[in-house]
Amino acid sequence: MTPVHHRSDDPWHVRQSELDLHHPAAAASVLTLSNGYLGVRAVPERPGHGHGPGTLLATVHEEVPHTYAERAYADPEVDEVLVPVVDAWAVGWTVDGDELDAPPSDAAGPGEARHDDRVLDLRRGVLDREARWTARSGAAVTLSTRRLVSLTRRGVVATRWRVRAEDAVTLTARPVPGCGHADAGPADEPGVRTLTCRHDPEGSAVHQRAERSGRELVVRTAHLVTADDGVDARWSTDDPHGAVLSVDLRAGQQVELVVLAAYAGGSDPEALHTQADAELRGAREAGWSGLRHEQETELAGIWARGDVQVEGDDELQLGVRYALLQVVQASAQADGAGIRAKGLGGTGYHGHTFWDSECFVLPVLDHVLPRAAADHLRWRRGTLPQARARAVELGLPGVTFPWRTISGKECSGYWPASTAAYHVNAGIGCAAARHVVATGDEVFDRDVAVDLLVPTARLWAGRGHHTPEGFRIDGVTGPDEYTAIVDNNAYTNLMARENLRAAADACERHPDVAARLGVTATERAEWRRAADRMMVPHSTDLGITEQHEGFTRQAPWDFAAERNAQYPLQEHHPYAELYRRQVTKQADLVLALHVAADDIPVEQKRRDFAYYEAITVRDSSLSAPAQAVVAAEVGHPDLAYAYARECALIDLSDLRAETGEGLHVAALAGAWTALVVGLGGLRQRGDTLDLVPRLPRRLTRVSFTVLQGGARAEVDVRRDLVTYRLLSGDEILLTHHGEPVHLSTAAPEQERPQPPLEHHPSPPQPPGRHPVFDET
Repeated sequence: MTPVHHRSDDPWHVRQSELDLHHPAAAASVLTLSNGYLGVRAVPERPGHGHGPGTLLATVHEEVPHTYAERAYADPEVDEVLVPVVDAWAVGWTVDGDELDAPPSDAAGPGEARHDDRVLDLRRGVLDREARWTARSGAAVTLSTRRLVSLTRRGVVATRWRVRAEDAVTLTARPVPGCGHADAGPADEPGVRTLTCRHDPEGSAVHQRAERSGRELVVRTAHLVTADDGVDARWSTDDPHGAVLSVDLRAGQQVELVVLAAYAGGSDPEALHTQADAELRGAREAGWSGLRHEQETELAGIWARGDVQVEGDDELQLGVRYALLQVVQASAQADGAGIRAKGLGGTGYHGHTFWDSECFVLPVLDHVLPRAAADHLRWRRGTLPQARARAVELGLPGVTFPWRTISGKECSGYWPASTAAYHVNAGIGCAAARHVVATGDEVFDRDVAVDLLVPTARLWAGRGHHTPEGFRIDGVTGPDEYTAIVDNNAYTNLMARENLRAAADACERHPDVAARLGVTATERAEWRRAADRMMVPHSTDLGITEQHEGFTRQAPWDFAAERNAQYPLQEHHPYAELYRRQVTKQADLVLALHVAADDIPVEQKRRDFAYYEAITVRDSSLSAPAQAVVAAEVGHPDLAYAYARECALIDLSDLRAETGEGLHVAALAGAWTALVVGLGGLRQRGDTLDLVPRLPRRLTRVSFTVLQGGARAEVDVRRDLVTYRLLSGDEILLTHHGEPVHLSTAAPEQERPQPPLEHHPSPPQPPGRHPVFDET
């Protein structure tokens, strides 16, 4: 991967003209507007643009039968695939008969765009476009659009179009051009089919269905037209495809068209019609200005809680703000749908939710948008029936949550890298416990967390077994997808240990809920015994923690052979070869050091990090966040900084040449984590937040806020001094490099000097796999 830089002198706006991406589809993903339920990519407003889907609705998917050369017991029968739906926000414009945005291959000879740029406003959550278009007649217009997908209204997208005539010109506008273009194509391609479609001057109505899954959507739109005095804006209903707006403008005159669209997706058509009508009615009452004000107000709160201010690297400053906005856009209204690995910026990974959400995204949301973190975990709680059924199918107690899913049932057809990755269950249970500690939400603790912790703890109690050496969990796959079906994967065991202890603690806090779930004192004691005896493999000869039992006895990967350094390795070598070697696709043991190994001494972590850094090829975007955190902790702040840059710019620079399929939401969340948890040294331990701030040589300041039990504080890190400020709540307990810091309303601000920073020599990475933006 080669560094791809772009201008970044404006830390709040992402301009398409300043991006250097591999494909136009990548720009459509990068400039996505979404709220976790509804996603609108920045595609051209014309059919057949070839830049991927335009509109995605989290609750609308199709089912596709799995095909197996040899079907085995418990193999999932169908996959779930997110499918595009109608672009109800789109408007087709013509200028003196020429189609605006017509493709260059148009035989009629399209007009010419002399200026055309899109700008994503990070502070306000809107996408602006300005284009100057000259028709073949010679008449020119300036087109300005602003679009928002509401972060507070679940199914609403609003677009304001303004067209100003530079010369006398005739305009036409056709809302929702070609509403059937999102229909399923051939019978073997998943998609939706339009059941009804109506376009009137007042608005449009479309009803679509994915036939096999039975998922449906209803969308209602409203068209609001205003024009300068003396301008005649008239609607015609003669066109067989719907209403057409026609406007004659003189030079200097303009017309404005606002399209409000309200989407509803699910399985009950009557309820969907009611929901879409109510959403549209509310949007009309708010109007364009009201919707814009709501968006700005919501984001003002998010930036107050989540903005990370960086001095010394303008590109990183833009990148981390972009990353946080996209994390929020992937989750703000995901209640009942779950947070997707690609957000709603594309259909990569079929639009599935993975373990990424709980392990990488929710720790950020706990501090920045706790409501969204709770909503995602409530969605997981709502899928408990499917998880219980899957556990029964596998002959296990408790639950087995899916590796990849849309509705809550397992979709993966390759069990060594899915069903065997049982650690997803610990990730969910531990995420619930972590949310309670961060927010102090006792209602969530009682109503949601216990329900997730108990059945996941029961899974581990039954999945593992006691031996004289300790409690073993055999035959599992950890986070590293180049190693499968192993015994005592360290990450899995350490997360299971946390899960078991958190479940016992939660049941003691809520004995009535524990009684409802049938948890006895004996069962709680067994959970604690298993946790206390959990095996963590260690190589005495090498003095390092093993990724799994026997990992360091496997044959090394020969990076000196040219063929063995062609990435990603999975495209050049069979899994049977990768599985038996010491080579890792992504951080596995290092991830354990980040999230579940507070009791491992820092010197041990330094040895572990150096060993695994040299064999981790990072063919997964999930690697850099954990590597950044641990690199900072063990004395490599410059390396941590390089990984932070990679996380922040992974999509802005399309580092993996796959952003056209959607965004890397977990890696984007990793940018915040790398700066706050890595360079900020944030650790959450009981009722105290521990901070060990460190600045790399490139940066002169990093500032962020943290949440603890509902109280919030600012941490302002400079080269020689750190300032702690209480922002809300009565008090908060912190430590600064181990020294207590007690902030209260009586003493809301304290300063602490920074101790000298240790810079240990950074370990090498595999050939060609150093951090993309490592300038050393």
